[in-house]
Amino acid sequence: MDTALRLMVIGQIVLISLVLMVRGPRAVTVPLVLLKASVAAYLIKSSPTLANALHFAEAPLIVMAMAAPYLVWVCANVLFDFEKPPIWVMVALPSVTVVMCGYDILHANTPAVVRILSISASLAAILHAVYSVVRGSLDDLSEPRRRFRLCFVACISLVSVLVLVLELAFIGKEDPAWLPITNVSLIAAVLLVISVPLLTSPGDLLPHDPHPPQGNRTRLDVADQETHNALVTAMKNRAYARTGLTIRQLAEELKTPEHQLRSLINSRMGYKNFSTFLNSYRIEETCERLLNPKEVRLPILTIALDAGFASLAPFNRAFRTATSMTPSEFRNKNLKPTQVVTSIHR
Repeated sequence: MDTALRLMVIGQIVLISLVLMVRGPRAVTVPLVLLKASVAAYLIKSSPTLANALHFAEAPLIVMAMAAPYLVWVCANVLFDFEKPPIWVMVALPSVTVVMCGYDILHANTPAVVRILSISASLAAILHAVYSVVRGSLDDLSEPRRRFRLCFVACISLVSVLVLVLELAFIGKEDPAWLPITNVSLIAAVLLVISVPLLTSPGDLLPHDPHPPQGNRTRLDVADQETHNALVTAMKNRAYARTGLTIRQLAEELKTPEHQLRSLINSRMGYKNFSTFLNSYRIEETCERLLNPKEVRLPILTIALDAGFASLAPFNRAFRTATSMTPSEFRNKNLKPTQVVTSIHR
């Protein structure tokens, strides 16, 4: 029964992966397909029957299975575009798992301390992904994507607790009889719950287009028109320049319901994230100031902070996304030397 269920889930993984590869953009489907391959490797590796049948591929199966938590993190980042942790964290966590992979491949028994460190590192990666997805839901303007975030978090948290925490609890002990079948059943359910929305409504759930959005051009009703006018006025008054501005704060200032403002910016103006909406104004201002000869001696960081960015790193990412070049490259390429000389003489 256990082996048959695992084979059914692996078949489900293959079918969903093929559909994703045909229908989805490569930047999204590649990490998703790799994650599904990693789950399939885990199902094979944790089954004595399947593992014995594929003993010749033991090393790659171990590597793929142990990569699952980090592929969850990558997929969450690709789907929901959250801020990355420091580079040393991104290097340290997978490194611990690589050590465990080496032990598993070269030795029959992995020391308990290595397993504990590896599982703890995997949990850290999962928890960071969950935290980032939940945190980003406040910024997301699309209601389908907000619901999908909660679904993603609930599913990933449930499976992670079962697989990783229970593995941690039963180190050095025999797994209970109910664990394998429950494990496989939950993995199958989670794969379906996460994959079906991506297959049926990819336009609503996939990451936003970095190019300027095209909103709904239909005529606004009276309520939306008033909200739109108030929003345009607030942006002209540089409301976007306030660091940490949230859509809830803006809705309160405009005296409009938050859900109405979300809908207006999303469906009528074409933005899927509130930060992207704000950054469009911030980038426009920084571009103008970078090309102003009178401000040629002003540091780029000062201009970025004045426009509302919290620090240099998110500013550089947003600027490169919008212009395909760094702020320094933009200034050097577009600001003419004669303008600079004239400004200095003045």
